[in-house]
Amino acid sequence: MNDFDMNLIKPFVKVYELNSITKAADFLNVSQPAISGSIKRLENYLDYPLFIRSGRNLTPTLSAKSFYAQVADILDIVDNALGNKGEFVVYAPESILLMLSDINQIQLIEARDSEEETFNDLRMRKADLVIDNITQKDNSFVCESVRKECLKLICRQDHPTVQGHISLEQYNQSGHVAMKLKRHNMRAIEYFSESPVSADRNIRVQVSSPANMMLAVQNTDYIAAVPEGMSHIAEALNLQVIDPPFAMKPIEYFLLYHKRYSKDSEHKKLRELIRCKINNQQTN
Repeated sequence: MNDFDMNLIKPFVKVYELNSITKAADFLNVSQPAISGSIKRLENYLDYPLFIRSGRNLTPTLSAKSFYAQVADILDIVDNALGNKGEFVVYAPESILLMLSDINQIQLIEARDSEEETFNDLRMRKADLVIDNITQKDNSFVCESVRKECLKLICRQDHPTVQGHISLEQYNQSGHVAMKLKRHNMRAIEYFSESPVSADRNIRVQVSSPANMMLAVQNTDYIAAVPEGMSHIAEALNLQVIDPPFAMKPIEYFLLYHKRYSKDSEHKKLRELIRCKINNQQTN
C-alpha cells in the first residue's frame, strides 16, 4: 500500500464496532473531528463510502463490512502482541463468580445491570468475556449456553409461618426482599415465573446483590428469591431454602464474547476451563 496511513485503520474499526463516532473518540482518547477526518481520508483512499448516516446512527456499507472483515483480525493480532495482555476480564453474576474464583490470570467483575452496558463494554474491550442471562442478540457477538439454574426462596430457619414449604397465600402475604435490577421492567421472580405473579408484592427492602438479600432475611420475617447456585451459602447462613409455590422457568446463562476472540487460542482455553468449572458444579 503505497502512501497508505496505517493509523487510519484503528479509528475505522472502532467506529464500525461501536456504531458511533463519539464512542470511538472516547475510546481512542481523541477528538470527534479527528475520528471523522480519519474516516473521510480512508474513504478517499479506498474510493468508496464506509458509513451511511441515518439520524444519530451510522450504518456500515457492504464495502465497509468487507473491509472490516479483512483488517479487524490483523489489528487484533498486532494489538495483542504489543499489549502483552496479562489477564482476561470476565463479567459474571454473583452465583457464577463463586465458581470461578480459583482461576488464575482473570479479573472477575460482577455483571453489569443492563444488557446495553454489557454489549458496550465488550465492544470497547473493557470486558473480554461475559457470563449472564442475556435476552438480546447482537451479530457482533458469539452467544453460547453454559448453565441453567432455578430460583429458590429463602427465609430464616425460625420463620413464624414458613417451615419447609410455602403456600401461594403465604408468599403473597409475606414481606419481600428484592433486587433493584430489572429486566424488561420486571423483577426476576416475575420474569421467570411460568404463571402470572403479582408485581405488587409487599417489597420491604431493595438490595443490589443476592448476598445482600440473604443478609436482609437473616433477622427478619421477610422472604427472598436467589439463584440455586447460592443455596449452599444460604444454608451456611442457617437459612431455609425452599421451592416457590408456582412453576418457574430456569435462568439460562450464556457465554458472551466478541467474534474477534473466536479463534484466539488463550481465550478458547479460558472458555473451555469456565465450562468445565460450571459443569462440575452442576453435577456436584
